[in-house]
Amino acid sequence: MKIKCFDMTELPILDWNDGGGFSQEVFCWPVASDYSLRASIATINKDSYLKRYAEGERLAILLNKQPLSLTDNKGVEYPLGQVGDSIQFSAQQYCAVNIKQPSTQLLNFIFRQDRWSVKNYLVTEKRRLPANQAGLVYVLEGQWEVFGGNCNIMAKGQGGWWLPDIGEGEVKPLSTDSKLIWIELLPH
Repeated sequence: MKIKCFDMTELPILDWNDGGGFSQEVFCWPVASDYSLRASIATINKDSYLKRYAEGERLAILLNKQPLSLTDNKGVEYPLGQVGDSIQFSAQQYCAVNIKQPSTQLLNFIFRQDRWSVKNYLVTEKRRLPANQAGLVYVLEGQWEVFGGNCNIMAKGQGGWWLPDIGEGEVKPLSTDSKLIWIELLPH
């Protein structure tokens, strides 16, 4: 299997029931009814809430310079103010979203904590894909050369994901302003 590249402009749009925004699913593995990993990008246009899942953990990462705050069902508020700010919490709980501006973007990564442990970083230099790990990258700035993928170049709004059996791969910045989000998934 290669790095599966994606472009946000080509992902299907699913409008939220309350009209607060929409989601674009990046991938769901292995299948929607029994997933282990699920990634989507939310574009939020007014105060709303994040979908609850029957199980799993949520890693939420701010993708643009438009701050927001997430408030759980116990009233604990988690502000995300800078690109790349993240918070991890149970995907089973209710989570209100309060935004300051429309078109706020959030990467939602849902995973089964009994199967995976997750870390995320901002990356600005060449990285090899670690053996026996899964992951996801999302380009925030610049262009990146991709080795071992079904694409050769990724730019802002594009990314890729892979499963532990990939075996090889590398991403390399093509300019000094290049920056991406790197999510590392370690199987249990």
